[in-house]
Amino acid sequence: MTSNDEQVTSNEDRRLAAKRKLEARLAAERARQVRSRNILIGVLSVITLLVAATIVWVAQNFIGTVTCDWGKPQNTLADTVKDRAKIVGGQPPERRAEAEKYMNTLAAGVPKERTSPQPSSNVPVPFPGTKRYIKTGSWFASSTTPMTLDTNHGSLPITLDHASAPCNSAAIQSLASHGYYDGTDCHRLTRSENLKVLQCGDPTGTGMGGPGWTTIDEPPTQLKKVPGTQDSMMGAGPVVYPRGTVAIANSNNPMMGRSNTGAAQFFIVWSDSQLSPDFAVVGKLDESGMKTLDAISKIPTEPGPDGNKDSGRPKDAVTIKSAKVG
Repeated sequence: MTSNDEQVTSNEDRRLAAKRKLEARLAAERARQVRSRNILIGVLSVITLLVAATIVWVAQNFIGTVTCDWGKPQNTLADTVKDRAKIVGGQPPERRAEAEKYMNTLAAGVPKERTSPQPSSNVPVPFPGTKRYIKTGSWFASSTTPMTLDTNHGSLPITLDHASAPCNSAAIQSLASHGYYDGTDCHRLTRSENLKVLQCGDPTGTGMGGPGWTTIDEPPTQLKKVPGTQDSMMGAGPVVYPRGTVAIANSNNPMMGRSNTGAAQFFIVWSDSQLSPDFAVVGKLDESGMKTLDAISKIPTEPGPDGNKDSGRPKDAVTIKSAKVG
């Protein structure tokens, strides 16, 4: 027979053993739950990353991009010079000497012609109503890009805005990044009643140079119409390009079916100007550059080929020493 003490000890051992087994089962169950939770978290994390990557890819390739169809110029400066005899001969006798002089100016610009690589055809655009777009390496990148024109008269800081003219603003950014504007002169300064701009971006200095490709038309839609004017059969009525506006120059001619002729040349408005809404707005001169622009606007000019004293080359050259993006 066993004593009561032995019975108590035996019962206690059984209880302790049962307790240890229960604790072991609970610990194993907790460990299993932790493993299951970690596996679930890992799977959900992978799924989340895949979904996010898919969203970004779709946004970049389908939702948040626009396709820019870069074209070719109809006539290059060299082409025009080759037609010299035909052009001069087509002028009235009393104007042929003037035409010869003008062709000499164009011929002098041919050796200065430059080319630049075409930008990417897929350009990111901001989401509607925002100033942000999805960009590689960033969920929401700014839709503006700083660009500084360092001139011999001072700095002209510009904020490129990709919202209203994504293809043309991308073109300007690409050209600046490839040094296309470095060491070039602004070839035209105007100060007529309706047009007050500084025009730059042509290495040849003739107003006919380009990088070897053209951009598509992206007419501005938010500029205010000139009071008291209206549209006509020839096209939309004039609008106001506000002081500081940076826009793309072009040689479009609706009567001749010529369009999409913009490229590297741009103009900076130094005082509110009236133009047809045919010039893509790519940005705005920062307030800190207005003083420099105002000083440039006062430089006397050489009359242009048409003899207009209010539109011509600045007598004191305005040279873009460098154009830097970022």
